Amino acid sequence: MTDPYHDPETHVLRNRLGYTDAQALAQAETIVAAGHMAELVVRPIDGRFDFEHLQAIHRALLSDIYSWAGEIRTVATSPGDLGIAHDPPESIAAESERIFREIAEGDYLRGRDHEEFTTGLAEHWGDMTSLHPFLDGNSRTQQVFFDQLSHEAGWGIDWRELSVPALQSARNIAYLDGGTVLADVIGPAVRPADEVPPHALLGGPHREADLTMTEHWQRMLDHLDSDTRTPYTWPGRDAAQHDTDPKTNYDTTTSAREHEERGAALERETQVQREAERVRAAKRLQEIRRNLPPITRPTGPHL
Repeated sequence: MTDPYHDPETHVLRNRLGYTDAQALAQAETIVAAGHMAELVVRPIDGRFDFEHLQAIHRALLSDIYSWAGEIRTVATSPGDLGIAHDPPESIAAESERIFREIAEGDYLRGRDHEEFTTGLAEHWGDMTSLHPFLDGNSRTQQVFFDQLSHEAGWGIDWRELSVPALQSARNIAYLDGGTVLADVIGPAVRPADEVPPHALLGGPHREADLTMTEHWQRMLDHLDSDTRTPYTWPGRDAAQHDTDPKTNYDTTTSAREHEERGAALERETQVQREAERVRAAKRLQEIRRNLPPITRPTGPHL
């Protein structure tokens, strides 16, 4: 079967920028997507948190690079060498209908305390990770989607507290445990929305980590095999995160007046931050072309 996505000579994803080197393309994708993510912080895509909303986010992030942005993939994919596979292309339509129907039936995770919200978020995120509807850019797209969904539900994710390897592995192991470990990983980073400014999305997840994704994967498998149901953790995790009780109901520990005052203060701060981000995003997008890695074209018989 002919690969519709990769150039048969360079084996690099066909792209609108003309890159024929995989590493240079990856760098360019990171730069371009980061610029558009900054735009979405300032002007989130108006949607109903359905599949069309997810597609619109994917197009906004990657349509400058790939002609197939926002389109359902037509080839099989898998998350590395973990021994599992994403949903086959022929199952994506039906499975996405189920996932987004469940999100809607759960009232988009509104009205839930910290534990209920984190558990529900992990379940949906795990399902969407297995769905993997697009060939590339799923993680970025899901990050924007669930960040927006969280704020709409009254919660925020402080991405600066999350580790990429742990998050990637936990999202994939949700295929086996339904999102239990993923809830352990993201729980300490979930805060009331008035404590997490929108621009936190641009600050992480951080990539410094003591363990690789593969090491997390093995530790998570061992954790699932254990008899105890203690939260998953790992050496080097920020000790401060362990002080956060995932079962805490923030609405009972902070008065309504304190929430209102804190929310008003954060709203004023956020307006200033949004304007600053708007200016920075415009500058980023103007400089994207200048900062992109140089295009190296093949020589010889390929020309």
